[in-house]
Amino acid sequence: MPDISGFILVRLRASDYVGGGRNRSGEMARVSWRRTLHLAGLLTALAARISVASAQADTSGLPPYRYRLLGVYDMTTGDPLEGAEVTDLMTRTSARTSKTGTVTLMFLPDGGSPVRIQKLGFRPSTMMAVISPADTVPLMILLERTTQQLPTVITTDSSRPHTSPGLNAFEERRKTGVGQFITESQLRKNDGKTMTSMVRTLTGVNVSCGKVFPHPCIALSARVKSKLAILGGNCKVQIYVDAALWPDDDLERLAVTEFAGVEYYSGANIPAQYNRTDSVCGVLLLWSRER
Repeated sequence: MPDISGFILVRLRASDYVGGGRNRSGEMARVSWRRTLHLAGLLTALAARISVASAQADTSGLPPYRYRLLGVYDMTTGDPLEGAEVTDLMTRTSARTSKTGTVTLMFLPDGGSPVRIQKLGFRPSTMMAVISPADTVPLMILLERTTQQLPTVITTDSSRPHTSPGLNAFEERRKTGVGQFITESQLRKNDGKTMTSMVRTLTGVNVSCGKVFPHPCIALSARVKSKLAILGGNCKVQIYVDAALWPDDDLERLAVTEFAGVEYYSGANIPAQYNRTDSVCGVLLLWSRER
């Protein structure tokens, strides 16, 4: 039986947490434990073969850790997804998965980059892929099939386009008037920019950018105080992408063209599911664009 103790299960669906957190909706029950072990064993074997092959035949001078492997599979059946596109959101460089559902991430820069995984018929997913000597275990991601929409036979009104659960929740919260919101129409007018420019429009949020290359820009609360702020530090806002806590605070690494909605909350207004013990400075919720 293959050992998956060192394996990283990135995300089950858009509402899960990066890093293999629990699946709150129970979707994991759709994929048997036996099949998950099989996928883990397959990826581990492929990673070993790629490592040996790269050491014997690579003339690019890249170190072995640059060949980190990503496996993309169907959440429902566990089958490998061939032709899934994996795109670096910073450089727009992309690669597609093979018949085994795998692709090497050698096209990503040292340190890693946010990537988007998408395939026709499946809900796209966004994640942070780290490339470093300390992060070499294969990554595995399960994509959720989208519901097939049957054509309308008779209608007197235009059909409502499919909207993800995350964006539906975004609209429900926007109707309450609590929090600050940036809609898809506003974001599309700023395609080509980074999220830094959009966060600057929010009340009660300061954006601090580094003076040293690559000049990262961090969102800081302008109103809420914390122990960290009292001690002379900054009160950093937490970022969530598709309900998953995002590990990279740099707003410059988030392209506006990838998102359909932005929410900001601080203090007591933070929604319960995002009200972590260390999020008193506020939370910034970003929702991926679907079309």
